[in-house]
Amino acid sequence: MPLKVYIEEFIRYTFILLFYYAAVTKLLEHPKFYNDLLNSPVFEYKRIAGLMSWFIPILELTIAGCLISTVYRWLGMYLAFGSMVLFTVYISGILLFSENIPCSCGGIISNFTWQEHLIFNMCFLLLGLLGVYLQQKRYTSKYT
Repeated sequence: MPLKVYIEEFIRYTFILLFYYAAVTKLLEHPKFYNDLLNSPVFEYKRIAGLMSWFIPILELTIAGCLISTVYRWLGMYLAFGSMVLFTVYISGILLFSENIPCSCGGIISNFTWQEHLIFNMCFLLLGLLGVYLQQKRYTSKYT
């Protein structure tokens, strides 16, 4: 197997772990996650926080499922990258424009500072970009 395939698989499994871990943590600590969303300047309304407190972990599980699937793996990689872009923009916006900086992360990641979290996200953002690039390159060469 070529090195590119190993790298692509490493990226895929890393994202599976990340999204599965994040979703399960949010579901196990759902009341805390909901309250943290209520404290966010973006999701401060009860209905939005309630909806997002279920939507986000379900989306994370869906992304992990797509990445596990052989049929929807490509979609999972795009969704993983896209969600990392959105979450990185969210973190950047919170850091730049908000006086109240709530953390709705669970588990080990909740011990990060917001700056460390931003660096963590940037690393996964780069991994996702590389994963999309490698995947696109493989599927393009396979079907052209």
